[in-house]
Amino acid sequence: MQATKKKRTHLPDSEDPAKKGQPKSFVFRRGRHGALLRDLEKDLRKLMAPNTATALKESKRNQLKDFVNVAGPLGVTHFLILTATHNASYLRVAKTPRGPTLTMRIHEYSLIRDVVAAQQRPRMPQAMWLGPPLVVMNNFGGEEQMKLAAVTFQNLFPAINVQTTRLSACQRVLLLDYNKETQRISMRHYSIAVAPSGVSKNLKQLLARKALPDLGRAADVAEFLTRSGYGSVGPRLELEIVKVEEGLCDGRVLFHKYQQRSQEEAAAQQADFDAKEALREKRRKEQEANVARKQADLKRKAQAVAEAEAAKRGGKRQKGWWEEPAERGEGEGGAGQDEDDDVDWYRREVRSARSQRIRWD
Repeated sequence: MQATKKKRTHLPDSEDPAKKGQPKSFVFRRGRHGALLRDLEKDLRKLMAPNTATALKESKRNQLKDFVNVAGPLGVTHFLILTATHNASYLRVAKTPRGPTLTMRIHEYSLIRDVVAAQQRPRMPQAMWLGPPLVVMNNFGGEEQMKLAAVTFQNLFPAINVQTTRLSACQRVLLLDYNKETQRISMRHYSIAVAPSGVSKNLKQLLARKALPDLGRAADVAEFLTRSGYGSVGPRLELEIVKVEEGLCDGRVLFHKYQQRSQEEAAAQQADFDAKEALREKRRKEQEANVARKQADLKRKAQAVAEAEAAKRGGKRQKGWWEEPAERGEGEGGAGQDEDDDVDWYRREVRSARSQRIRWD
């Protein structure tokens, strides 16, 4: 029976040029007690959709550098890392590959299923997850760590082009409100729907039709206002910034809520950081030199093999390195010297035999 050849009828779609350069994220858990935050991890992936890895699988053997190595080829720009201890849970938001990193303590949180279960008529269509949410922030300013937090949260989601964005694509809102008294950030997630406002029921039905009447003769349409109906979706989080690091989960500490450093301690920390960076740069240069040397060796060996194959095809056997003379003097006079020694030895033997024969006679 003749085997049938399967033809590929579907080619993978290339990346949308409009989404090129948009921020992407990984949401994963780390630490010994990270399994306690598994449900929150799933909800945060929904919140970050669609520009996140919703089916990302991590194991206890994975280290942070493993995620960093795959983040570059995939265009991932941010990490959302969940960790837990015996006393508290934490959320780290890190910019790849060099930082900075915000460490926030999770005081309280509610899952999506809890928020939806508390509502009588929750609104959560599946189409709302197809586009990123709109980010609304309040009271972010003043302190340096809050300004950095504002920039970090803004860069988590793609920017909105008012001229090209469709109103129907805006179905979610992420609200971040900072309370200066409690020093906490309240994170709320809502689903929104746009509907005509200030008009009668009959006119609403008319506006809902796909074929609208000709309004070319109308002088003004300002009376067609819109209102937004919203419903809470979740997850809800109460966050508090406790630490800001310059690098990706390491490096110089820019802010710490519970530890205050003097100028001497800050200078010592900066000197230690500079020494580590110098050592890292030295190792990087050594590694580059080793790679260049190995590549040169491989190139030289490949050239030797190619020359040997060419000599074999030409009918000439190429001498190996063990057959070549070690020094030029050995190559020039080695063979001739051996022949001269043989002739002299033969002459001496002949003379000795003749002299013995004469004596016998």
